[in-house]
Amino acid sequence: MAAYIPRKSPSAERNGESILKALQQFLGRTDKFKAIEIASGTGQHTSLFANYFTCASWSPTEYDESLFPDIQEHCRNLKNVKTPEFLDISKEITDIKYMPPNFGKYDVGICINMIHITPIECTQGLFRNMSKLLTIGGLLFTYGPYSEDGLITPQSNVDFNASLQKQNPSWGLKDITYLKEYSTQFGFKLEMVVDMPSNNKFLVFRRLPPTF
Repeated sequence: MAAYIPRKSPSAERNGESILKALQQFLGRTDKFKAIEIASGTGQHTSLFANYFTCASWSPTEYDESLFPDIQEHCRNLKNVKTPEFLDISKEITDIKYMPPNFGKYDVGICINMIHITPIECTQGLFRNMSKLLTIGGLLFTYGPYSEDGLITPQSNVDFNASLQKQNPSWGLKDITYLKEYSTQFGFKLEMVVDMPSNNKFLVFRRLPPTF
C-alpha cells in the first residue's frame, strides 16, 4: 500500500517560520509546557513547533476531521504530539466529554488563521473556552490579519476582507480593539501586538488571576 501523502497548506508553508520566531520571544526552547492548538489544519505548524520546542507537549485539535490523517502524517515521528481531537470551538467546551479533565491543564494556546475565516461565534468561543483550558498566567497566541479601531489597512487586506465576506457574510477580519475588550470578560489581557509579514499580526493574550 502506498504511503499517505499529507496535504500541505501554502499559507502554512509561507508563515510557519515567522510565527515560530514570534513564539521564541515568549517561550524557551527547553521549556516544559503543555500547548493546545485550535484549528490545526494540516498539522504543518504543529510539526514545526513541536520539532523546535521538543520538551513541550502539543495537542492539536481540528473541526474538520478529514484533516486528521494530514496532522498525523506531518507529526508521525514526533513523540511530543498527541493524537488530534475534534473540537468545535464555538460550542461550550463543557459539552465535550474528553475536555473537562483538561481544564486548567494547558500553559499555551495557539490559534493560527482561524479567526477571519469563521463566524464571530468561533472567536467568542475561543476566549470563553480557553479561559477554562489555560492555567492562570497561561498565554494565548493568535495570528492572522485584523482590523484596528475599525480600520482595515492596507488595500490588500481591504480586498481580502471583501473576498472573504463574498464567500461567507459571517467571515471577515475581526478588530483588535474588539478582541481586547471582549477577552477581558474571560480574564484575558492583550499584552502585545507583533507586526508580521504580509500585513498579519501576532497577538499575545495572558490569562490573569480572577479578581473578586
